[in-house]
Amino acid sequence: MQINPFIDAARQGRNEFGVYVAVFILVFIANLLGSIPGAWAMVTWKDDPQALPVYLITSLMLLGFVASLVVLWLCVKHLHKRNPLMMISPSGVVNWPRILKSAGLWMVCSAVVETATYLLFPDKYQFSLNLKDFLPSLVVAIVLLPLQTSFEELFFRGYLLQGIGSWNLWAGIIITSVVFGLAHSFNDEIEAVGSLGLAMVYYIGVGLFFALLGVIDKSLELPLGIHLANNVYAFLLVGYPSSSVPSSTIWMTTELNFPLMVTQWVVVMALYLLLAKKVVGLQLIAKPTS
Repeated sequence: MQINPFIDAARQGRNEFGVYVAVFILVFIANLLGSIPGAWAMVTWKDDPQALPVYLITSLMLLGFVASLVVLWLCVKHLHKRNPLMMISPSGVVNWPRILKSAGLWMVCSAVVETATYLLFPDKYQFSLNLKDFLPSLVVAIVLLPLQTSFEELFFRGYLLQGIGSWNLWAGIIITSVVFGLAHSFNDEIEAVGSLGLAMVYYIGVGLFFALLGVIDKSLELPLGIHLANNVYAFLLVGYPSSSVPSSTIWMTTELNFPLMVTQWVVVMALYLLLAKKVVGLQLIAKPTS
């Protein structure tokens, strides 16, 4: 029985439960080993913030995602015996310009909402541009951030959502959203939020939005663009204290106001959905078939 072309892609090749367990373990090991340099950098940075430049710390922290992406890609190709690009599009053909359009739309919506927030609360922002750190950070954002966000989307929404969803669609949506939230429970900003439950509502909500968007659009093209734009925005344009990834941004908020941040995100999401049909061709309501 056909569920959804995007979800049904998991039925190609080997789809046994044991293969998923093996791949999950291999990806976990790759992430663990790849994270060792980043863990060393973070310990060094916390002991002495001047010991390492920000862009080097971030580069080392992102290596775990790079290693995980490579292993996931190889596992899907050689263990599941299917085209890894099917984690993005069921046809295996990816519309790369559409991903960039999705990223651009999210970036513009974010900038509009941020500007409105600044006009309302100018005291919550401070100019923090440091070209010495910003320019190398720009290179990191171009080279490594797409790999980090791509791994998260491919693993949670491509691999796991397709796999679990091929057995039960709603179980796939809910389980992957919860796991995505829990994967962020160790982020440094959780302590600053002061409530793990509140933070999990946000992260699980983000995961749920990406999962539903992938299912509705029948591809990961739009979530890939959004996730990249969201992380680049926070990494280069407007940062906040207690971020789990050190960055050199143009502006910095004076405090982590979590309720305000969540409100901003919801408004950006609403603007994106309002404009997505025209800009990226998102059909929220399926067209009737004759």
